[in-house]
Amino acid sequence: MRNFTSTQAELGENPLLGVTPIEQVRLDTYCRDEITKTLRGLQEIYRNKVLLKEIQDVLSELVPKGTSWNDGRKGMDLWVIFVLGTLRLSCNWDYDKLKSCYDYHHKIREICGVDLFCDVDIVTGRQTIHDNVSLFTKEIANKISKLVVAFSHELLFPEERELHSRCDSFVFETNVHFPTDLNLLKDSVRKVLSIGGKLASSLKITGWREVKSQQKKFHSLYNKLSKMRHSNSKKEERKEKRRLEIEEIIKDYL
Repeated sequence: MRNFTSTQAELGENPLLGVTPIEQVRLDTYCRDEITKTLRGLQEIYRNKVLLKEIQDVLSELVPKGTSWNDGRKGMDLWVIFVLGTLRLSCNWDYDKLKSCYDYHHKIREICGVDLFCDVDIVTGRQTIHDNVSLFTKEIANKISKLVVAFSHELLFPEERELHSRCDSFVFETNVHFPTDLNLLKDSVRKVLSIGGKLASSLKITGWREVKSQQKKFHSLYNKLSKMRHSNSKKEERKEKRRLEIEEIIKDYL
């Protein structure tokens, strides 16, 4: 059994004693904290009934096929799943953080429609939150994002049809090395041996037992070669000897 919102009063009804209507939840408009900004966005979505109906239709896909909307044990409201799923994504929380905030953050509980008179001390199990919020998949989040972007575009720029936007990128530390003949060959051989070993194992082809050993030997040659330098000696004999050593290792490497 699922409801979209089970605690919010319908038009003409009196609200429950401890439930604040979502449209009337007081949020600090000057607060720049990520939680408050997210809750303000969710509140604005709830106020716009046309957008809310479209999102409700998308959220109805959360309920597995064959599950009754009216029979059985009552499940978490779709609106609560939407709120918690949005907070988890926008604030980058894990489920433990999400549970703690849902249980003890006053404004989050108000936006979720929790009865703060009768259910003020009731907490929700982590597994319950995980099982329900995990239904809020990437596909559903993308569908809702498109609806919200279209609504925001029409609200802020009603006369502009095309949307031009910019976004920031993030730099992550990676292990990308400068491409040289030596390391490109090393990467190629490493990948060929790796793929060849897996194919030989799946197709039961013999002769590939020493794949890992060959990879280590090749990597050892690469390390040895990459550390070698031409001699700076003033004696031509030493320079020539060093040059021949490097050429010999290169031949083995190739």
